[in-house]
Amino acid sequence: MERRLGDRPQEFENEYCKFKPFGWEEVDGVLRPLLFKVVTVNLESLGLRRNPNIMRFLVGKWIRLPDDEIQVDNNDWGGIWSALKLSGAKNLSKYILERYNLSTRTFQVAVDTPLYANSYRVKSRGVILLRELNFSYSQ
Repeated sequence: MERRLGDRPQEFENEYCKFKPFGWEEVDGVLRPLLFKVVTVNLESLGLRRNPNIMRFLVGKWIRLPDDEIQVDNNDWGGIWSALKLSGAKNLSKYILERYNLSTRTFQVAVDTPLYANSYRVKSRGVILLRELNFSYSQ
């Protein structure tokens, strides 16, 4: 269920999942949950777990998967993963630097159609990179 500005619930809930975002922001006239996204310095997905489907993100532009690529479950494929908490994004950035010697960038993101959530990340149909955070670890 999409929510309108002025209706700021504590939790997000739809037919697929339920989670507590760190905040809310109106994007395209809809109040959307805010999460964190860690990407490469070139704004590409990290390709973790041998994922060959590298996505390219643009700041301020929606990136959405087509309906035939969406999978409503905890499988890595079929959605765009974001960190639920800032600490999760920081841990991921640090892991990427230590394990692969790659610098990352971290953004606050609004999400479209969350599909699955657990205690540390959320899978969604789409994200929009809103604001870059300054903490990201570097080489």
